Amino acid sequence: MIVIDCAYDNKIALELESYLRDKGFSAKTEGSKVIVNDTDIEQILGYFLKETNLQEYSVRKMDSTNFVLAKEVPIEDFGFQRCEMCGYVVSSEEELMVHRRAHGIQLL
Repeated sequence: MIVIDCAYDNKIALELESYLRDKGFSAKTEGSKVIVNDTDIEQILGYFLKETNLQEYSVRKMDSTNFVLAKEVPIEDFGFQRCEMCGYVVSSEEELMVHRRAHGIQLL
């Protein structure tokens, strides 16, 4: 059993359930979660996003039986900073400067 959590977006969950049923999968919705009995669902989820023109959404595999389907929101929208070299996230420009120095980047 595979659980696809649509992050409290019941409308997307219902669209996904309908899409999966149309493709011959056994799927049922419980709130914003879609439960599927097929284990090879990852590629199908990608097709769903393309065919329904939902490019702002992405699928993340949490473990072997759980996926999250949600809108991508850049962390910068929440006031965080990201290291360009390794992706480390900090909450301020000062912390980012200190972190960059760990990479050997000397900023004058």
